[in-house]
Amino acid sequence: MKENEFQINYGKYYPIVYKQLYYLVGSNELAEDLTQEVFIKYYNSKEEIEFLGSWFSKVAANTAFNYLRGEKRRIKREENILEEVNNIFSIEDEIFRSEQIKEVRNILTNIPEKQRICLILKFSGYSYEEIHKATNIPQNSIGQLIARGKQKFLQLYKREGEINVL
Repeated sequence: MKENEFQINYGKYYPIVYKQLYYLVGSNELAEDLTQEVFIKYYNSKEEIEFLGSWFSKVAANTAFNYLRGEKRRIKREENILEEVNNIFSIEDEIFRSEQIKEVRNILTNIPEKQRICLILKFSGYSYEEIHKATNIPQNSIGQLIARGKQKFLQLYKREGEINVL
């Protein structure tokens, strides 16, 4: 495709594609982003497009629907993670009645919040990717936060044991 042809079609079809996407997704910024995706697909297309208006309409609709389906799946995953975390904490409430678990809970409250959350989720069976999705903590920082949290926990646990012995 020639650069000039792309520029002409961009100017002609951009408002139409944008309006269709805005209608489908209901957000100005998102419609602009998706419109750019449609035009990137057009720019990279190798095939000869006979009915360009129809092509843009179809690609715009598919792009919007793909985005909305993905967003729906993302929200469902987040709800499932939150439900699992809530289940863990409701079970924890029952377990925390024992004295030893109360000690652990006290120690955990003295660990920095990000380290504490990562430790709890990791020892509840979550992978680094799942912890990242649940907390928005960068995935490459989670291992370091867990290691520091373990170290801080052990330090506080040993100190707590020394106090109880005395």
